[in-house]
Amino acid sequence: MDGDSGPGVLGQAGYAITGSGGGGAGGRYVFASLAELDGMIADWEALRDRIFARDAKFRQAIGLIAPPAEDIMSRLHAHTAVQSLKKAQSHNLVMHTYADGYVAKLKATRAQYATTESDSAARLRGAGEG
Repeated sequence: MDGDSGPGVLGQAGYAITGSGGGGAGGRYVFASLAELDGMIADWEALRDRIFARDAKFRQAIGLIAPPAEDIMSRLHAHTAVQSLKKAQSHNLVMHTYADGYVAKLKATRAQYATTESDSAARLRGAGEG
């Protein structure tokens, strides 16, 4: 997004955002079409997948750390490095869980939007027949 989240502002990807924080006021985005919502879902899925891919890098890095010598300071430095990477890996897991949950919410929103759009179109068609 472009950093401004005031009413009616379009972000770089073209999503209208109302309010601020967590997807706009009350955590809500305003979409003009299913295509926009599909684009946002794709963006969040890509982000979630990139976050998940980092876990393998953390595991690999943790597995490569070894003390350069057997003295206490070398062992402590290696242990500290492993603990630091494990905390980063844990944080990465929390971010992945958040992104995955957000994708699920967006998909649920999309299903509701599609149903509402379909119902509205049917009502309009029915109004034109009467």
